[in-house]
This record gives sequence, structure tokens and C-alpha cells, in this order.
Amino acid sequence: MSPIMEQNSADEAEHPHVDVPTKTRFLWGLGGFADATIIYGAGSMANVIYINALGINAALVNLACAIPRFLDFFTDPLIGHLSDNTRSRWGRRRPWILFGLLVCAVLGVLLWHPPRSPAGAAPAGFWPLLAYSAQSPVFWYLAVMMTILFAVGYAAFSITHAAMGYEMSTDYNERTHLFKWRLSAFALAGFLTPWFIPLAIWLEGPRGQVLRGAQGVIPVSVVIGALILLSGLPSVFFCRERVAEHWHEGKVSFRSAIKLTLGNRPFWLLVISNFITKFLLNLTGIFFVYVFIYHIAGGQQALGAALVAVFFNSINVTNLLAMAPIAALTDRIGKRACLLVMLAMSSVAYASLWYTLGNTPGAFLHLTLPWGGGAHTLVLQWPCLITGVLIGVFTNTMPMIKNSMLADVCDLDELKSGHRREAFFGAVFVTTDKIAMAVSLAFQGFLLVASGFDSKLDLQTAATIRFWLLALVITQPLSCLIALVSIFMYPLTRERCHEIRAELGAREKARAQA
Repeated sequence: MSPIMEQNSADEAEHPHVDVPTKTRFLWGLGGFADATIIYGAGSMANVIYINALGINAALVNLACAIPRFLDFFTDPLIGHLSDNTRSRWGRRRPWILFGLLVCAVLGVLLWHPPRSPAGAAPAGFWPLLAYSAQSPVFWYLAVMMTILFAVGYAAFSITHAAMGYEMSTDYNERTHLFKWRLSAFALAGFLTPWFIPLAIWLEGPRGQVLRGAQGVIPVSVVIGALILLSGLPSVFFCRERVAEHWHEGKVSFRSAIKLTLGNRPFWLLVISNFITKFLLNLTGIFFVYVFIYHIAGGQQALGAALVAVFFNSINVTNLLAMAPIAALTDRIGKRACLLVMLAMSSVAYASLWYTLGNTPGAFLHLTLPWGGGAHTLVLQWPCLITGVLIGVFTNTMPMIKNSMLADVCDLDELKSGHRREAFFGAVFVTTDKIAMAVSLAFQGFLLVASGFDSKLDLQTAATIRFWLLALVITQPLSCLIALVSIFMYPLTRERCHEIRAELGAREKARAQA
């Protein structure tokens, strides 16, 4: 059991900066790898495989993917509340983490076995659900699978795993460094997950241009399930909670939990900032894949999938390298100031997409490499890597800071309510995050249809591609600029957080003496 978990609150008040051991950081942080694998390995691939490979109407697919996000509005706070009030010898978090991992691993494999849909039966237009079609069974299968996967499995894992991290340390700076490990593992998984679709296409051999990953995704899904379990289970078996510390706390009713949360102003400023950012980034984020396949790669499925994977790899490699410097910057200037800088620079990064997502001959590097007794040409579109590096440094480091700020918010709540409710706050935060994604997913399919996209075409029209590019360079930078205003009003400075911890320490000391 790590020293930080064995210390009681009175000891922490006298020695406020106690490092979480590196082994504990690493083993708990591995959960970030599982988190990213669930989202991008199972969730995000559904858009591409079901639409581009199986030919299902984009509006149907995105609506099916959006349904569980709306249900999260109810299930996430409920799971967080149940976890906060769980009393077992395994603690409040680990039973839920284990349950969520098992559900995600199993559903991540079952997701790719929908009922067959006859070729050419895709309903046209914006309202394909108004009448029963040949694709309706596929829609309902995807909707049910995604609902169980995300509204149940992923919610149980992600909410309680993050809550375990919130309670690992009480130090202002240490919390940022702790989540650096989780977000680093998340970024490391992000280096792998973009290659799942190219791998699925490559496994299909010469038929990959036609099948587009529809069959290759099945063996890939087994690998995804194994990765989820291997990276998530260490948090269950090797990371210990402060189990005894919560036995003295009375249980909070669900209604009271909602009332207490609604009155926490710093929390809602974080929520608003995150909601706006996620909504606008996800609203047009689907266009990245199609821009690379149909604009930059000229309709070559395998090449386009590989190029988009390289682009996201540049983001995640840079993100991984930037974690430590950004964490050090928060130590120096504070979390709020650092987050403001990140949001401002992120708007510049996304605006650069207009200039870097080009397909002129000068935008490509052709590298000849000896491989397998012959020469193979590696094609790279290099300008997009500039944007990828900027996004990795500025945009993808922000979740680390926000999670650390959420832990500070939980301290303020404990000062007012007398209870530690990390999972409930995390659940509400994640719920609003998912609602943003749900609304954006619901509109994504309609935007894709409105752009003129046709999955039966090897090439898309110039007007369709221009629609995608304009949508990206308008919504992506705007999301960061609007969110910046909300964070500017966030009141929990470093000094205020230290005052809150001192008051909590004094309260615990008085309780121990009594």
C-alpha cells in the first residue's frame, strides 16, 4: 500500500506535499491507456467502419452513436453517486472499475457483428428513420451495442478510475503531476489507436480497397479487448484506496448531491469551458478522416487511412513529450493561467489547418526504404505534421490541467459539505462532456450528408471537400476562444486552494483529537 494512501488527513495537513510513489503513479496511470483504447479503438472506429465500409447512412450511424451519450446524462451521475456511497473491503472504486473493464472488453468485440444489410439499401436524405428500411436492424444493433458499451461499461470504468486519482493526493501541484501519468498513457494509446483501421484494411489484402476494413476489424477488435484488460486491470489489483477513511462518512442522498453540486461555481465554469470545447471540436472532427482519404490521398483508402494515422501520431507523440514541461509550467504560473495560455495557442493551432491540409505535389515527401528484399516508397504529407505538433502541445495537454483543477473543486465541496464526492463531480463533468459529444454526433451525420458525401464514390466533389475544410477551420479555433472566456472567470487560485486545504486539515485534526 502506498504511503500517500496510508496517511490520514491530519498527517497530510502537517506535511502537505507527499509524493505518490512512482510505481503507484505508473500502475494507476495505465488506466489512461485503457480509456483511450475504449474511446478510439471501439467508439470512434464505428463511424468509419459502419459508414465508409458497410455503407450505412451517416445520419443513422451518428444517431445510433449519440443515443448512449444522451443516456449518460442519467447513468453517469448515478454511477458516480453509487461509487461515492459504496462501502466494501475493496473500497469505493475498484469494484466499479473491474465491472466497467469487463463490459468494454466484451462489447468491443461484439460491436462488429451487425445483421447483414443488403448492398445499395442505404436510405437517402436527412430523415432515414421516418420509415423502416433494410438498414434499420443495423441501426438498432449499433444503438444497443454502443449504449451498453458507453452508458454502462465505459461510464463505470472512467468515472471511478478518475475519482481514484482525485483522492490520491491533497497537494495543489502533485495532483497535476499525478494526472500527467494518466494522460501520458492516454497519449501513448493515441499513438496506437489511429492504426487500427489501416491494420484492418491491410489484413484484408488486395480486397482492402473494396472492403475498407469491414472484415479486418474483427481480428483487430480482439486485440483491442486484450489491450483494454491488460492496461486497466493493474488499477484494480495493484492500486489501493484509503478504504477505512470513508467508513465514518454518512451517505449522501442523490437529491442532496445534486443540490450541493449545483452551488459550486468554480466547477460549473470548468464544465462550461469543457462543454464548449468538446462540442465544437467533435462537431466537425469526423471530417479529418475524410479530408485525408478523399482530398489528400485522392480516394486511396489505405493511403488515406495511413496518412491520418500519421497525423494523429504526431499529435500524440508531441502530447506525450509536452506533458512534463506543461506540468512544470502549471507549477510555476498556476493552473488557471496555464490553461488560458493553452486555449489561446490552441486556437492558432487549429486555424493553421487551412494551410496545412493541402494536396499539392510539394506537400508530399516520398521516402524509398529497403524492406523485405525490395524497395518500398513511404509517402508523407508533411505540412499537416506542423499542425499536429501544435495541437499536441497546446490542445491535448489541457485535460491534465482540468482534472487537477477538478480535484481542487472537490476540496472546496468537502469544505462546504463535509463529504468527499470525487466520483459524483467527475461523473457530472464527464456527463456534460458526453452530452457535448452526443449533440455533436447527432449533427455530424447530417453535416456529412449535407456536404454531399457519397460512400459509393471513389472520389468526392470539390464542393464537398471545401465544405469539410471550411467547417474545420471555423469551428475548431472558435471552440478554444469561447472556452477561454469561461476559464478567465475561474476563481480558485493557488493561494485559495492552499487556504482550503489548511481549513480541511484543521478540521480533521480537531476531529481526530475529539
